Amino acid sequence: MKKAFLPLILAAAVLCSCKEQAPRADHVVYMCFDAMSAIGIQRADTPNFNYMIENGAVSLHTRCGLPSNSSPNWMTIASAAPFEMTGVLDNGVSPRNGTVVPALKNAIGFFPTIFESVREQKPDAKIYFFGESSWATGMYDMDPFDVVVPERGTRTHLTPDEAIHQAADAFVADQPDLMFVAIDAPDHEGHTWGHESQGYFDCLHHMDALVGDFVKKLEENGLIKNTVIVITADHGGINYGHGGPTMAELEVPIIMYGGPVTKGKVMERINMNYDTPATVAGLLGVELPWECHGKFITEAFEPKTDVCYVPVPLVQPFRGTVPDGGKVSISVDTEGAEIFYTLDGSQPTCESTKYEGPFTIDQPCTVSAVAYKNGNYGMTASNFLYAALPEGKAAVQYKLWRNVYDVVLPDFSRLGKPAAQGYISAFSLEDVPFEANEDDFAIIFTSKMNIKEAGKYKFELSSDDGSKLYIDGKCVADNDGSHTLQTKYGFAQLEPGLHDIKVEYFEDCEGQYLYLNYGLDGGPLRPFFPDELVK
Repeated sequence: MKKAFLPLILAAAVLCSCKEQAPRADHVVYMCFDAMSAIGIQRADTPNFNYMIENGAVSLHTRCGLPSNSSPNWMTIASAAPFEMTGVLDNGVSPRNGTVVPALKNAIGFFPTIFESVREQKPDAKIYFFGESSWATGMYDMDPFDVVVPERGTRTHLTPDEAIHQAADAFVADQPDLMFVAIDAPDHEGHTWGHESQGYFDCLHHMDALVGDFVKKLEENGLIKNTVIVITADHGGINYGHGGPTMAELEVPIIMYGGPVTKGKVMERINMNYDTPATVAGLLGVELPWECHGKFITEAFEPKTDVCYVPVPLVQPFRGTVPDGGKVSISVDTEGAEIFYTLDGSQPTCESTKYEGPFTIDQPCTVSAVAYKNGNYGMTASNFLYAALPEGKAAVQYKLWRNVYDVVLPDFSRLGKPAAQGYISAFSLEDVPFEANEDDFAIIFTSKMNIKEAGKYKFELSSDDGSKLYIDGKCVADNDGSHTLQTKYGFAQLEPGLHDIKVEYFEDCEGQYLYLNYGLDGGPLRPFFPDELVK
Protein backbone atom coordinates (compact mmCIF):
# COMPACT_ATOMS: atom_id res chain seq x y z
CA MET A 1 0.00 0.00 0.00
CA LYS A 2 1.37 3.42 -0.91
CA LYS A 3 2.31 5.85 1.82
CA ALA A 4 0.25 9.03 1.92
CA PHE A 5 2.04 11.55 -0.27
CA LEU A 6 2.38 15.20 0.70
CA PRO A 7 1.44 17.32 -2.30
CA LEU A 8 3.90 19.92 -3.47
CA ILE A 9 2.94 23.56 -3.59
CA LEU A 10 3.53 24.20 -7.27
CA ALA A 11 4.06 27.57 -8.83
CA ALA A 12 2.67 28.15 -12.30
CA ALA A 13 4.51 25.54 -14.33
CA VAL A 14 5.09 25.87 -18.02
CA LEU A 15 6.84 22.91 -19.63
CA CYS A 16 5.75 23.64 -23.17
CA SER A 17 3.67 26.52 -24.42
CA CYS A 18 1.78 24.19 -26.71
CA LYS A 19 1.04 21.35 -24.32
CA GLU A 20 -1.62 19.77 -26.54
CA GLN A 21 0.80 19.56 -29.48
CA ALA A 22 3.83 18.31 -27.55
CA PRO A 23 5.07 14.77 -28.29
CA ARG A 24 3.77 12.15 -25.90
CA ALA A 25 4.63 8.57 -24.95
CA ASP A 26 2.65 6.02 -22.96
CA HIS A 27 5.84 4.81 -21.28
CA VAL A 28 9.31 6.28 -20.66
CA VAL A 29 12.45 4.38 -19.66
CA TYR A 30 14.97 6.82 -18.19
CA MET A 31 18.48 5.29 -17.98
CA CYS A 32 21.38 7.17 -16.37
CA PHE A 33 24.99 5.96 -16.33
CA ASP A 34 27.46 7.56 -13.93
CA ALA A 35 30.45 9.18 -15.74
CA MET A 36 29.47 8.01 -19.24
CA SER A 37 30.86 10.96 -21.17
CA ALA A 38 29.76 12.15 -24.60
CA ILE A 39 33.26 11.66 -25.97
CA GLY A 40 33.51 8.26 -24.26
CA ILE A 41 30.58 6.70 -26.12
CA GLN A 42 32.09 7.94 -29.38
CA ARG A 43 35.48 6.38 -28.73
CA ALA A 44 34.21 3.07 -27.37
CA ASP A 45 32.80 0.20 -29.42
CA THR A 46 29.04 0.77 -28.94
CA PRO A 47 27.06 -0.89 -31.77
CA ASN A 48 23.74 -0.78 -29.90
CA PHE A 49 24.03 2.90 -29.04
CA ASN A 50 24.94 3.49 -32.68
CA TYR A 51 21.79 1.64 -33.79
CA MET A 52 19.66 3.70 -31.41
CA ILE A 53 21.29 6.92 -32.65
CA GLU A 54 20.75 6.00 -36.30
CA ASN A 55 17.11 5.19 -35.55
CA GLY A 56 16.54 7.85 -32.92
CA ALA A 57 18.03 11.15 -31.75
CA VAL A 58 21.32 12.07 -30.11
CA SER A 59 22.87 15.08 -28.40
CA LEU A 60 26.63 15.06 -27.86
CA HIS A 61 26.81 18.57 -26.45
CA THR A 62 24.59 18.50 -23.38
CA ARG A 63 26.34 20.03 -20.39
CA CYS A 64 26.24 19.02 -16.75
CA GLY A 65 26.48 21.50 -13.89
CA LEU A 66 29.74 22.59 -12.30
CA PRO A 67 31.41 21.15 -10.36
CA SER A 68 31.08 18.07 -12.56
CA ASN A 69 30.59 15.75 -9.60
CA SER A 70 28.06 13.02 -8.91
CA SER A 71 25.77 14.10 -6.06
CA PRO A 72 24.74 17.51 -7.42
CA ASN A 73 24.28 16.22 -10.96
CA TRP A 74 22.34 13.10 -9.93
CA MET A 75 20.04 15.45 -8.05
CA THR A 76 19.69 17.64 -11.13
CA ILE A 77 18.95 14.80 -13.56
CA ALA A 78 16.20 13.63 -11.22
CA SER A 79 14.70 17.05 -10.50
CA ALA A 80 15.19 19.14 -13.68
CA ALA A 81 16.61 21.92 -11.48
CA PRO A 82 20.09 23.50 -11.29
CA PHE A 83 22.26 23.25 -8.18
CA GLU A 84 21.29 26.70 -6.95
CA MET A 85 17.69 25.51 -6.70
CA THR A 86 18.26 22.02 -5.26
CA GLY A 87 20.83 23.13 -2.68
CA VAL A 88 23.09 20.17 -3.52
CA LEU A 89 26.22 22.03 -4.60
CA ASP A 90 28.87 19.29 -4.45
CA ASN A 91 29.62 15.77 -3.26
CA GLY A 92 29.00 15.42 0.44
CA VAL A 93 26.47 18.25 0.40
CA SER A 94 22.75 17.70 0.84
CA PRO A 95 19.81 19.94 1.74
CA ARG A 96 20.28 18.66 5.30
CA ASN A 97 23.83 19.97 5.70
CA GLY A 98 24.26 22.59 2.99
CA THR A 99 24.23 26.34 3.26
CA VAL A 100 21.79 26.81 0.36
CA VAL A 101 18.18 26.07 1.26
CA PRO A 102 16.28 24.19 -1.48
CA ALA A 103 13.98 26.50 -3.43
CA LEU A 104 11.22 23.92 -2.90
CA LYS A 105 10.98 21.21 -0.26
CA ASN A 106 9.23 17.87 -0.38
CA ALA A 107 8.13 15.67 2.51
CA ILE A 108 11.72 14.86 3.55
CA GLY A 109 13.08 18.38 3.08
CA PHE A 110 14.74 17.79 -0.30
CA PHE A 111 14.04 19.47 -3.61
CA PRO A 112 11.28 17.42 -5.33
CA THR A 113 12.08 15.09 -8.21
CA ILE A 114 10.15 14.54 -11.42
CA PHE A 115 8.99 11.23 -9.94
CA GLU A 116 7.03 13.13 -7.32
CA SER A 117 5.43 15.34 -9.97
CA VAL A 118 4.42 12.24 -11.96
CA ARG A 119 2.89 10.69 -8.84
CA GLU A 120 0.95 13.87 -8.01
CA GLN A 121 -0.44 14.43 -11.48
CA LYS A 122 -0.88 10.76 -12.44
CA PRO A 123 -1.85 9.03 -9.18
CA ASP A 124 -2.43 5.66 -10.86
CA ALA A 125 0.88 5.65 -12.74
CA LYS A 126 3.34 2.82 -12.19
CA ILE A 127 6.79 4.21 -11.36
CA TYR A 128 9.73 1.81 -10.97
CA PHE A 129 13.34 2.21 -9.85
CA PHE A 130 16.19 -0.22 -10.62
CA GLY A 131 19.84 0.34 -9.72
CA GLU A 132 23.02 -1.36 -8.59
CA SER A 133 22.37 -0.34 -4.99
CA SER A 134 19.84 1.59 -2.96
CA TRP A 135 22.06 4.70 -2.81
CA ALA A 136 19.29 6.83 -4.32
CA THR A 137 17.23 6.30 -1.18
CA GLY A 138 19.56 8.77 0.53
CA MET A 139 19.16 11.42 -2.19
CA TYR A 140 15.54 11.24 -3.29
CA ASP A 141 12.16 10.70 -1.68
CA MET A 142 11.50 7.14 -2.86
CA ASP A 143 7.82 7.07 -1.85
CA PRO A 144 6.58 7.85 -5.39
CA PHE A 145 8.10 4.56 -6.63
CA ASP A 146 5.89 1.46 -6.63
CA VAL A 147 8.95 -0.79 -7.01
CA VAL A 148 12.48 -0.11 -5.74
CA VAL A 149 15.19 -2.63 -6.59
CA PRO A 150 17.34 -3.24 -4.57
CA GLU A 151 14.79 -2.88 -1.81
CA ARG A 152 15.09 0.10 0.49
CA GLY A 153 16.78 -0.46 3.83
CA THR A 154 18.87 -3.38 2.61
CA ARG A 155 22.56 -3.61 1.79
CA THR A 156 21.90 -5.61 -1.33
CA HIS A 157 24.03 -4.77 -4.35
CA LEU A 158 23.31 -5.84 -7.90
CA THR A 159 25.68 -6.02 -10.83
CA PRO A 160 24.80 -3.83 -13.82
CA ASP A 161 23.79 -7.03 -15.64
CA GLU A 162 21.37 -8.01 -12.86
CA ALA A 163 19.90 -4.51 -12.53
CA ILE A 164 19.27 -3.98 -16.25
CA HIS A 165 18.05 -7.52 -16.96
CA GLN A 166 15.65 -7.40 -14.00
CA ALA A 167 14.46 -3.98 -15.16
CA ALA A 168 13.77 -5.35 -18.66
CA ASP A 169 11.81 -8.31 -17.28
CA ALA A 170 9.77 -6.01 -15.02
CA PHE A 171 9.03 -3.62 -17.86
CA VAL A 172 7.74 -6.39 -20.14
CA ALA A 173 5.67 -7.91 -17.34
CA ASP A 174 4.15 -4.73 -15.86
CA GLN A 175 4.67 -1.98 -18.48
CA PRO A 176 5.19 0.85 -15.96
CA ASP A 177 4.53 4.40 -17.06
CA LEU A 178 8.00 5.49 -15.94
CA MET A 179 11.07 3.42 -15.16
CA PHE A 180 14.27 4.96 -13.77
CA VAL A 181 17.46 2.89 -14.13
CA ALA A 182 20.63 4.14 -12.38
CA ILE A 183 23.99 2.47 -13.09
CA ASP A 184 27.32 3.35 -11.40
CA ALA A 185 29.79 1.11 -13.27
CA PRO A 186 31.43 3.58 -15.73
CA ASP A 187 32.39 5.91 -12.88
CA HIS A 188 34.14 3.08 -11.05
CA GLU A 189 36.11 2.09 -14.15
CA GLY A 190 37.02 5.70 -14.91
CA HIS A 191 38.45 6.19 -11.42
CA THR A 192 40.25 2.84 -11.54
CA TRP A 193 41.73 2.78 -15.04
CA GLY A 194 41.24 6.32 -16.38
CA HIS A 195 38.59 7.75 -18.69
CA GLU A 196 40.86 7.34 -21.73
CA SER A 197 41.76 3.72 -20.91
CA GLN A 198 40.77 0.49 -22.57
CA GLY A 199 39.22 -0.61 -19.27
CA TYR A 200 36.82 2.34 -19.38
CA PHE A 201 36.03 1.75 -23.06
CA ASP A 202 35.40 -1.94 -22.35
CA CYS A 203 32.95 -0.94 -19.60
CA LEU A 204 31.03 1.31 -22.01
CA HIS A 205 30.99 -1.54 -24.53
CA HIS A 206 29.45 -3.77 -21.87
CA MET A 207 26.85 -1.13 -20.90
CA ASP A 208 26.04 -0.86 -24.59
CA ALA A 209 25.46 -4.63 -24.78
CA LEU A 210 23.14 -4.55 -21.73
CA VAL A 211 21.11 -1.70 -23.22
CA GLY A 212 20.96 -3.65 -26.47
CA ASP A 213 19.47 -6.63 -24.59
CA PHE A 214 16.91 -4.30 -22.96
CA VAL A 215 15.87 -2.75 -26.28
CA LYS A 216 15.66 -6.14 -27.99
CA LYS A 217 13.33 -7.45 -25.29
CA LEU A 218 11.02 -4.47 -25.70
CA GLU A 219 11.02 -4.75 -29.48
CA GLU A 220 10.31 -8.49 -29.36
CA ASN A 221 7.27 -7.75 -27.21
CA GLY A 222 5.98 -4.93 -29.41
CA LEU A 223 6.49 -2.26 -26.74
CA ILE A 224 8.84 0.19 -28.44
CA LYS A 225 6.23 2.04 -30.55
CA ASN A 226 4.61 3.64 -27.51
CA THR A 227 7.77 3.79 -25.35
CA VAL A 228 10.62 6.31 -25.41
CA ILE A 229 13.98 5.24 -24.01
CA VAL A 230 16.10 8.16 -22.77
CA ILE A 231 19.78 7.50 -21.98
CA THR A 232 22.12 10.03 -20.38
CA ALA A 233 24.77 10.52 -17.66
CA ASP A 234 25.42 12.76 -14.69
CA HIS A 235 28.87 13.94 -15.87
CA GLY A 236 31.89 12.88 -17.93
CA GLY A 237 35.49 12.39 -16.88
CA ILE A 238 39.13 12.98 -17.69
CA ASN A 239 42.18 10.94 -16.74
CA TYR A 240 41.27 9.31 -13.38
CA GLY A 241 38.67 11.77 -12.18
CA HIS A 242 36.07 14.45 -12.74
CA GLY A 243 34.78 17.58 -11.07
CA GLY A 244 36.61 20.14 -13.21
CA PRO A 245 35.56 22.39 -16.10
CA THR A 246 37.02 20.52 -19.09
CA MET A 247 34.71 19.59 -21.95
CA ALA A 248 35.45 15.88 -21.39
CA GLU A 249 34.00 16.23 -17.87
CA LEU A 250 31.27 18.69 -18.81
CA GLU A 251 29.59 17.08 -21.85
CA VAL A 252 27.22 14.12 -21.50
CA PRO A 253 25.24 12.30 -24.18
CA ILE A 254 21.50 12.11 -24.59
CA ILE A 255 20.16 9.25 -26.70
CA MET A 256 16.41 9.03 -27.34
CA TYR A 257 14.85 6.06 -29.08
CA GLY A 258 11.32 4.85 -29.78
CA GLY A 259 7.86 6.38 -29.86
CA PRO A 260 7.67 9.76 -31.64
CA VAL A 261 11.45 10.40 -31.63
CA THR A 262 12.75 11.47 -35.05
CA LYS A 263 14.89 8.77 -36.64
CA GLY A 264 18.47 9.77 -37.36
CA LYS A 265 18.20 13.18 -35.69
CA VAL A 266 21.52 14.69 -34.60
CA MET A 267 20.72 17.52 -32.21
CA GLU A 268 22.88 20.60 -32.71
CA ARG A 269 21.57 22.88 -29.97
CA ILE A 270 23.44 22.82 -26.66
CA ASN A 271 21.27 21.55 -23.80
CA MET A 272 21.73 21.42 -20.05
CA ASN A 273 21.36 18.17 -18.12
CA TYR A 274 18.28 19.51 -16.34
CA ASP A 275 16.53 19.61 -19.74
CA THR A 276 16.62 15.81 -19.93
CA PRO A 277 14.33 15.06 -16.94
CA ALA A 278 12.06 17.91 -18.05
CA THR A 279 11.70 16.08 -21.37
CA VAL A 280 10.98 12.78 -19.58
CA ALA A 281 8.20 14.47 -17.60
CA GLY A 282 6.88 16.24 -20.68
CA LEU A 283 6.61 13.01 -22.64
CA LEU A 284 4.24 11.80 -19.93
CA GLY A 285 2.25 15.05 -20.03
CA VAL A 286 3.48 16.11 -16.58
CA GLU A 287 4.20 19.74 -15.69
CA LEU A 288 7.05 20.67 -13.37
CA PRO A 289 7.39 23.46 -10.79
CA TRP A 290 8.54 26.84 -12.03
CA GLU A 291 11.76 26.45 -10.04
CA CYS A 292 12.88 23.47 -12.13
CA HIS A 293 14.22 25.49 -15.11
CA GLY A 294 14.42 22.43 -17.42
CA LYS A 295 13.06 22.81 -20.97
CA PHE A 296 11.46 20.18 -23.18
CA ILE A 297 14.03 19.16 -25.82
CA THR A 298 11.86 19.71 -28.89
CA GLU A 299 14.77 19.20 -31.29
CA ALA A 300 14.60 15.42 -30.82
CA PHE A 301 11.17 15.45 -32.48
CA GLU A 302 11.85 17.95 -35.25
CA PRO A 303 12.38 16.86 -38.90
CA LYS A 304 15.66 15.18 -39.76
CA THR A 305 18.36 17.28 -41.43
CA ASP A 306 21.39 16.31 -43.53
CA VAL A 307 23.58 16.18 -40.41
CA CYS A 308 24.48 12.59 -39.53
CA TYR A 309 26.24 11.02 -36.57
CA VAL A 310 30.02 10.77 -37.06
CA PRO A 311 31.97 9.82 -33.89
CA VAL A 312 35.32 11.28 -32.93
CA PRO A 313 38.22 8.97 -33.89
CA LEU A 314 40.27 7.17 -31.26
CA VAL A 315 44.01 7.77 -31.62
CA GLN A 316 46.23 5.32 -29.75
CA PRO A 317 48.48 5.75 -27.82
CA PHE A 318 46.28 8.37 -26.20
CA ARG A 319 49.18 10.65 -25.20
CA GLY A 320 52.88 10.59 -24.44
CA THR A 321 55.36 7.98 -25.58
CA VAL A 322 54.95 5.67 -28.54
CA PRO A 323 56.92 2.59 -27.39
CA ASP A 324 60.09 1.70 -29.28
CA GLY A 325 58.98 -0.16 -32.38
CA GLY A 326 55.35 0.76 -31.70
CA LYS A 327 52.90 2.36 -34.08
CA VAL A 328 50.13 4.93 -33.99
CA SER A 329 46.67 3.57 -34.80
CA ILE A 330 43.43 5.43 -35.50
CA SER A 331 39.92 3.95 -35.48
CA VAL A 332 36.34 5.21 -35.55
CA ASP A 333 33.24 3.46 -34.24
CA THR A 334 31.00 3.67 -37.29
CA GLU A 335 30.77 1.90 -40.62
CA GLY A 336 31.42 3.71 -43.88
CA ALA A 337 33.54 6.54 -42.45
CA GLU A 338 36.92 7.62 -43.77
CA ILE A 339 39.63 8.96 -41.46
CA PHE A 340 41.98 11.81 -42.37
CA TYR A 341 44.87 13.05 -40.24
CA THR A 342 47.69 15.55 -39.92
CA LEU A 343 50.91 15.44 -37.89
CA ASP A 344 51.48 19.17 -37.37
CA GLY A 345 48.43 19.95 -35.24
CA SER A 346 46.52 21.54 -38.11
CA GLN A 347 42.84 20.79 -38.69
CA PRO A 348 42.49 17.72 -40.95
CA THR A 349 40.08 17.69 -43.88
CA CYS A 350 39.35 15.42 -46.83
CA GLU A 351 42.43 16.94 -48.44
CA SER A 352 44.69 15.68 -45.65
CA THR A 353 46.43 12.30 -45.47
CA LYS A 354 43.93 9.44 -45.53
CA TYR A 355 44.44 6.85 -42.80
CA GLU A 356 45.20 3.44 -44.35
CA GLY A 357 46.68 1.64 -41.36
CA PRO A 358 49.02 1.99 -38.32
CA PHE A 359 52.11 4.15 -38.87
CA THR A 360 55.33 5.01 -37.04
CA ILE A 361 56.62 8.42 -35.95
CA ASP A 362 60.27 9.40 -35.47
CA GLN A 363 59.83 12.84 -33.91
CA PRO A 364 57.39 14.65 -31.60
CA CYS A 365 54.12 15.55 -33.27
CA THR A 366 50.46 16.29 -32.70
CA VAL A 367 48.32 13.68 -34.42
CA SER A 368 44.99 15.29 -35.34
CA ALA A 369 42.35 13.01 -36.86
CA VAL A 370 38.80 13.46 -38.10
CA ALA A 371 36.21 11.02 -39.47
CA TYR A 372 34.18 11.89 -42.57
CA LYS A 373 30.91 10.28 -43.61
CA ASN A 374 28.05 11.27 -45.93
CA GLY A 375 29.35 14.81 -46.24
CA ASN A 376 29.74 15.26 -42.48
CA TYR A 377 32.83 15.67 -40.31
CA GLY A 378 32.89 14.46 -36.72
CA MET A 379 34.81 16.05 -33.85
CA THR A 380 38.58 16.25 -34.16
CA ALA A 381 40.87 14.13 -31.97
CA SER A 382 44.32 15.55 -31.18
CA ASN A 383 47.01 13.57 -29.38
CA PHE A 384 50.50 14.87 -28.64
CA LEU A 385 52.92 11.97 -29.13
CA TYR A 386 56.65 11.38 -29.33
CA ALA A 387 58.80 8.35 -30.13
CA ALA A 388 60.44 6.48 -27.27
CA LEU A 389 63.87 7.85 -26.45
CA PRO A 390 66.98 5.64 -26.53
CA GLU A 391 68.14 4.17 -23.24
CA GLY A 392 69.56 6.86 -20.95
CA LYS A 393 68.29 9.84 -22.98
CA ALA A 394 65.16 10.69 -20.95
CA ALA A 395 65.89 14.01 -19.22
CA VAL A 396 63.14 14.57 -16.63
CA GLN A 397 64.16 13.20 -13.24
CA TYR A 398 61.35 12.23 -10.89
CA LYS A 399 61.39 11.39 -7.19
CA LEU A 400 58.27 9.77 -5.71
CA TRP A 401 57.27 9.69 -2.03
CA ARG A 402 54.35 7.61 -0.74
CA ASN A 403 52.16 7.98 2.36
CA VAL A 404 52.13 11.77 2.13
CA TYR A 405 48.97 12.81 3.96
CA ASP A 406 48.24 16.47 3.40
CA VAL A 407 45.96 18.84 1.48
CA VAL A 408 48.79 21.09 0.26
CA LEU A 409 52.22 20.42 -1.20
CA PRO A 410 54.57 19.01 1.47
CA ASP A 411 57.97 20.29 2.53
CA PHE A 412 59.93 17.85 0.38
CA SER A 413 63.12 18.44 2.40
CA ARG A 414 61.48 16.65 5.35
CA LEU A 415 60.25 13.56 3.47
CA GLY A 416 63.46 11.53 3.60
CA LYS A 417 64.41 8.94 0.99
CA PRO A 418 62.00 8.65 -1.98
CA ALA A 419 60.16 5.39 -2.57
CA ALA A 420 61.08 5.48 -6.27
CA GLN A 421 63.12 7.63 -8.64
CA GLY A 422 64.33 7.64 -12.21
CA TYR A 423 64.12 9.47 -15.53
CA ILE A 424 61.15 9.92 -17.86
CA SER A 425 60.51 11.92 -21.04
CA ALA A 426 57.95 14.53 -19.94
CA PHE A 427 56.44 16.46 -17.04
CA SER A 428 53.48 14.12 -16.62
CA LEU A 429 52.36 11.10 -14.63
CA GLU A 430 52.38 8.79 -17.64
CA ASP A 431 55.54 6.80 -16.83
CA VAL A 432 55.78 7.30 -13.05
CA PRO A 433 55.46 3.92 -11.25
CA PHE A 434 52.40 4.39 -9.02
CA GLU A 435 49.27 2.24 -8.93
CA ALA A 436 46.11 3.22 -10.76
CA ASN A 437 43.83 4.94 -8.26
CA GLU A 438 46.66 5.27 -5.72
CA ASP A 439 46.32 8.19 -3.30
CA ASP A 440 48.55 10.12 -0.87
CA PHE A 441 51.80 10.52 -2.77
CA ALA A 442 54.02 13.40 -3.88
CA ILE A 443 56.53 13.84 -6.71
CA ILE A 444 59.27 16.29 -7.69
CA PHE A 445 60.16 16.55 -11.40
CA THR A 446 63.39 18.35 -12.37
CA SER A 447 65.24 19.02 -15.62
CA LYS A 448 66.89 21.78 -17.64
CA MET A 449 65.10 23.34 -20.59
CA ASN A 450 67.08 24.49 -23.58
CA ILE A 451 65.61 27.83 -24.68
CA LYS A 452 66.63 28.76 -28.23
CA GLU A 453 64.72 32.03 -28.70
CA ALA A 454 64.60 34.91 -26.24
CA GLY A 455 61.17 36.12 -25.21
CA LYS A 456 58.31 36.07 -22.76
CA TYR A 457 57.16 32.47 -22.28
CA LYS A 458 53.74 31.35 -21.07
CA PHE A 459 53.36 28.18 -18.98
CA GLU A 460 50.14 26.21 -18.51
CA LEU A 461 50.12 23.95 -15.45
CA SER A 462 47.14 21.57 -15.10
CA SER A 463 46.81 19.22 -12.15
CA ASP A 464 44.59 17.17 -9.87
CA ASP A 465 45.49 17.66 -7.03
CA GLY A 466 48.08 20.41 -6.33
CA SER A 467 51.23 21.49 -8.15
CA LYS A 468 53.74 24.33 -8.51
CA LEU A 469 56.10 25.24 -11.34
CA TYR A 470 59.54 26.79 -10.71
CA ILE A 471 61.83 28.30 -13.38
CA ASP A 472 65.38 29.06 -12.22
CA GLY A 473 64.21 28.73 -8.62
CA LYS A 474 61.31 31.19 -8.96
CA CYS A 475 57.68 30.06 -8.61
CA VAL A 476 56.01 30.82 -11.95
CA ALA A 477 52.66 29.01 -11.56
CA ASP A 478 50.96 28.09 -8.27
CA ASN A 479 48.26 25.41 -8.58
CA ASP A 480 48.53 24.14 -4.99
CA GLY A 481 45.77 22.65 -2.85
CA SER A 482 43.50 19.62 -2.84
CA HIS A 483 41.21 20.08 -5.82
CA THR A 484 39.82 18.52 -8.96
CA LEU A 485 41.48 19.22 -12.30
CA GLN A 486 42.23 22.91 -12.68
CA THR A 487 44.71 24.97 -14.67
CA LYS A 488 46.92 27.91 -13.69
CA TYR A 489 49.12 30.07 -15.92
CA GLY A 490 52.43 31.82 -15.38
CA PHE A 491 54.99 33.82 -17.37
CA ALA A 492 58.77 34.07 -17.45
CA GLN A 493 61.12 36.24 -19.50
CA LEU A 494 63.83 33.84 -20.73
CA GLU A 495 67.10 34.25 -22.60
CA PRO A 496 68.64 31.58 -24.88
CA GLY A 497 70.43 28.80 -23.01
CA LEU A 498 69.75 26.30 -20.23
CA HIS A 499 67.27 27.09 -17.46
CA ASP A 500 66.40 25.00 -14.40
CA ILE A 501 62.81 23.75 -14.34
CA LYS A 502 61.07 22.01 -11.45
CA VAL A 503 57.49 20.83 -10.93
CA GLU A 504 56.20 19.79 -7.50
CA TYR A 505 53.04 17.68 -7.40
CA PHE A 506 50.95 15.85 -4.82
CA GLU A 507 47.93 13.53 -5.01
CA ASP A 508 45.41 13.71 -2.19
CA CYS A 509 42.51 11.51 -3.31
CA GLU A 510 40.53 10.35 -6.33
CA GLY A 511 41.69 11.91 -9.63
CA GLN A 512 45.38 11.96 -10.65
CA TYR A 513 46.54 14.35 -13.36
CA LEU A 514 49.54 16.51 -14.25
CA TYR A 515 50.31 18.20 -17.54
CA LEU A 516 52.64 21.07 -18.45
CA ASN A 517 52.44 23.07 -21.67
CA TYR A 518 54.49 26.08 -22.74
CA GLY A 519 55.22 28.43 -25.62
CA LEU A 520 56.03 32.01 -26.50
CA ASP A 521 53.36 34.35 -25.16
CA GLY A 522 50.72 34.85 -27.84
CA GLY A 523 51.62 31.62 -29.65
CA PRO A 524 50.38 28.03 -29.34
CA LEU A 525 51.10 26.05 -26.17
CA ARG A 526 52.37 22.46 -26.24
CA PRO A 527 54.29 19.99 -24.05
CA PHE A 528 58.07 20.01 -24.08
CA PHE A 529 59.66 18.02 -26.86
CA PRO A 530 62.10 15.52 -25.31
CA ASP A 531 65.06 17.07 -27.15
CA GLU A 532 64.28 20.45 -25.55
CA LEU A 533 65.17 19.01 -22.12
CA VAL A 534 68.66 18.27 -20.81
CA LYS A 535 69.82 16.29 -17.77
